[in-house]
Amino acid sequence: ISQKKGNEMMPRSAFWAPITASRYVSLFDIGGDDDYFSSDFTNEELAERLGHVGDVGKESGLRLLAAFSKKDEYVPESVERDVLLERLVSAMNNGFDGGGGGGGDGGESTAVVVARGLMLENGNHNLSKGEGDKEEFVEAVGKLMELATSDVQ
Repeated sequence: ISQKKGNEMMPRSAFWAPITASRYVSLFDIGGDDDYFSSDFTNEELAERLGHVGDVGKESGLRLLAAFSKKDEYVPESVERDVLLERLVSAMNNGFDGGGGGGGDGGESTAVVVARGLMLENGNHNLSKGEGDKEEFVEAVGKLMELATSDVQ
């Protein structure tokens, strides 16, 4: 990148998919432009990076489903996936958990729940494995769409 070659492709040995040098750094550099979901961020850092989701959602009616596959092969084994999902959802909801982890009803709070979490217990990254997880995901998206349209009416 310092040699003005950021738009050139990385060697295939560097990453499993074709990727430019700039995109690679954006994803994998600590605090890179696209580093939104790192488990090593503090709650405050996650809120700085993701809090705009809640702000936009409150203004526009946007609703978001944060779906996470418990057996995602690209997430290190050391990451507590349930905890990370709860933290991501909380950051998107500006500190309110929104039922993160289970797609819950958001509790008794009057806070606007923009993001809801869904943990897919057996799914891999693209849901090509994990019996029932594709169906659970589609059902959760359908419920989210119903919520979104009922909020508009």
